[in-house]
Amino acid sequence: MVEAAIDIYCDAFVEPNRHELDSEPVVEIASGIRGVAHTRLLVADDSGYGRLVAEVACPRPGVVFVLDRASRCDRFLHDQPGWTAHATELAMVLRDIRAVTGTALPDGLDLRCVDRVGSGAPDAVPLKDAVDAAIASDPGITDSADRVAAYLSGLPPSVRLFAAVDETGIVRATSACHVFGEYTQVFFVSTEPDWRRRGIGSAMTAGALRGAASLGARSALLHSTADGASLYKRLGFEALGMLTRYSYAD
Repeated sequence: MVEAAIDIYCDAFVEPNRHELDSEPVVEIASGIRGVAHTRLLVADDSGYGRLVAEVACPRPGVVFVLDRASRCDRFLHDQPGWTAHATELAMVLRDIRAVTGTALPDGLDLRCVDRVGSGAPDAVPLKDAVDAAIASDPGITDSADRVAAYLSGLPPSVRLFAAVDETGIVRATSACHVFGEYTQVFFVSTEPDWRRRGIGSAMTAGALRGAASLGARSALLHSTADGASLYKRLGFEALGMLTRYSYAD
């Protein structure tokens, strides 16, 4: 069961990078390692230790994600000059997003799309309102509102953003999905502190999953804090382990 979930996660990790095939082939580089060589790698277990050592031997800008089951690889990267470890998150997978049903926002909140490109679509929530609400809800977001908005605006058209607004039109929660082939990644999930413990986080996640399903996605992944994992487990997500991101820059 767990191994199948890891396969889904690894395949989903590779899929968004297939546009780089012409210059940096997407490959299963070695047992335990997937990704774009020298650019963006996922280390799933320690069977890929030898290849990881070879990749790091010629330093160049890139990112490596390491699951905690690859403890030897994690220690190796941790000790390498120039490589920086960033926040660790829980990697999670949902095998079949069609299994998520019956999760709705409570009375007084309405789910709407967020306008990422300033099209002025009727009933769409301005991106600035959604970003401001997410930042107010999550002290872990250290970037400015302008920087977050610029990042979200630059994402591909297969990204959908959602907001829950109250009867006065104020954003109280957000979510998003990025669809790539049969996979989707859920992110940007937030709920205002005063509106928590009402099932809103679950409903926003489910809304993002339904949006992804309408675009052809079948399986999902996300990255959660330890505190937020229980919410996603109730929706059927499986925890794979803690994931640490390492980056190298000249």
